[in-house]
Amino acid sequence: MTEVDVVVLGAGISGVSMAYHLKTKCPDKTFVVLESRGEIGGTWSLFNYPGIRSDSDMHTFGFGWKPWNRTSVISPGSDIMAYLREAVAEQELDQYIHMGKHVATAAFDSSADRWTLTTRDGTQYACKWLHMATGYYRYDEGYTPEFDGVERFKGEIVHPQKWSDKVEYEGKRIVVIGSGATAVTLVPSLVEGGAEHVTMLQRSPGYYFSLPGKGDIIDHAINKVLPERLSHWVVRMKYIAFQQAQFMFAKALPKVTKWIFAAQTNLLTPKGFDTATHFTPRYNVWDERVCVVPDADFFRALEGTDEAKGTKRRAAVVTDHIDTFTEKGIMLKSGRELEADLIVTATGLNLLHNFPCNAMEITVDGVQYDAPQAMVHRGVQVSDVPNLSFTVGYANASWTLRADIISSYVCRLLGHMDSKGYTRCVPERGDAKPEDASFLGLQSGYLRRAAGRMPGQTRTGEWAMEQSLTKDLLRLKLKRNSALFESCALKFT
Repeated sequence: MTEVDVVVLGAGISGVSMAYHLKTKCPDKTFVVLESRGEIGGTWSLFNYPGIRSDSDMHTFGFGWKPWNRTSVISPGSDIMAYLREAVAEQELDQYIHMGKHVATAAFDSSADRWTLTTRDGTQYACKWLHMATGYYRYDEGYTPEFDGVERFKGEIVHPQKWSDKVEYEGKRIVVIGSGATAVTLVPSLVEGGAEHVTMLQRSPGYYFSLPGKGDIIDHAINKVLPERLSHWVVRMKYIAFQQAQFMFAKALPKVTKWIFAAQTNLLTPKGFDTATHFTPRYNVWDERVCVVPDADFFRALEGTDEAKGTKRRAAVVTDHIDTFTEKGIMLKSGRELEADLIVTATGLNLLHNFPCNAMEITVDGVQYDAPQAMVHRGVQVSDVPNLSFTVGYANASWTLRADIISSYVCRLLGHMDSKGYTRCVPERGDAKPEDASFLGLQSGYLRRAAGRMPGQTRTGEWAMEQSLTKDLLRLKLKRNSALFESCALKFT
């Protein structure tokens, strides 16, 4: 058995962030990072579909402790993987990462205030603190609805989460089912990669907003005038401010925001395109996540004439409901048939079964943890489970901003416990009761489907997972340790 102070599960962005903070902020702590797969990267290692890229600017999606120094602002997955490998190498974090370690069980023993973890290959680890950096969705499968007649289709069907190099799409007619970030990324990438034609089939429209893929004129001016390190910081602050301002503006003035999105869409789509049908959502901006479109590539792929290249665009949007699959493709409720050689089900994610633990069995003194019976505390811990924390980032801003805040918070919590001689920390819910508050603050389908399986929360306060960088900075980062940890539901022994 390997005994350490802290075990971190997952070596994606969240796990790398926690490893860096433990090494630099808690140098006296021993720790390991257990990664179930064969390489670091998490999401960016798992997904391999054409065009995969960040849907946040990289100045804020990158770590606060490692400036993003590439030219792209909305960056391809390959660049993100290279950046993560650099971060691990520069900080010598690879020595802490154990690959191929899929934890099956984790048991907390109150008599020793210690976790015992057992992996599928029988390896055991013991630790005083367990941190879950495994995100919130399942890696083994994405979400695909039950479509009628799927067995009749003679072509290939693939979910983006299962995409591999074996999927051939050049010269093929493709239907992409879905309208989220994955679909909007796939459509122009498939066209650019040689697909004969690509149709994005959606039940209802979403919001898309185009941003410069390599930064705007302000970014370039800052980089020219200021020294490199200072310019990185200023540009990062600019993007943080933009993220927060546009979200607050959208919530305060939803009708004006909808008009701004519609105006940009009308400007970027081909002449005569039916934007009222295909790009006018029924909900307000940021009720669901907004999809970033770098350099308007999705709009430029839509049917019409590409004046810059003098070629015919080869993508279309169809807004309709699926009636059944046929031998040739998909029959719609309207009676129209979409013929296809390849159908891509960009229909979303499956959330963890037992958040934040998924298939891993968690017990506290022999009692099994059951997510729906718990509540989240500050979006960092779950009620009545000692010495455990987790990372979930922002849905309305860059994931990494919150990952770094949580990593810093947990390190301060561990330091506080050491300074007071505590060996156990557990959030006790008392009379706190769940309220009707959506996970991540969004109404997206994949979140609604899992609502009954997630821990409860309140809309605001100590038992809420609020999507607010400002509030997190005030509550989790800027307070002194004594005020941060002693005047809340956290119970120390």
